[in-house]
Amino acid sequence: MIMETNSNNSLKSIGNKVPFDVPENYFENFAAGMDASIQTRPVSIRRLVAPWMYMAAMFVGLFVIANVFYSVYQQRKAHEAEMYELYVSSQTDPSILFDYYNEAPVKEEKQLN
Repeated sequence: MIMETNSNNSLKSIGNKVPFDVPENYFENFAAGMDASIQTRPVSIRRLVAPWMYMAAMFVGLFVIANVFYSVYQQRKAHEAEMYELYVSSQTDPSILFDYYNEAPVKEEKQLN
C-alpha cells in the first residue's frame, strides 16, 4: 500500500504536462540538418579494390595449396607403384624375369611385321 501512495504522489506532482520538449523548428530543419550531417565523402580506389584483392589472394592461396596436395598425391602414387613393382619382382624367380625381358622385343617385332 505504501508503494501505491508514493506512485500516486509522483503522478500527482507531474500532472497533465508532457515531460519532454522539442526544440523550435526542429521538424522543419530536420531534413536540412540530416543532409548536412550525411555528406558523401570520396571513396579511395584502394578501399574499393581491397576486398577484391583479398578474394583474389584467397583463391591463389587455395590454388597453390591444391597443387601442393596434388603433387604430393602424385609422388605417393608413383612411389607406391614403384614399391609394388619391387615387391612383385622380389617374389618372382630371376630366370622368369630374364625370359620375360628377353622375349618382349621379339613380340614387338612380330607385331610390327
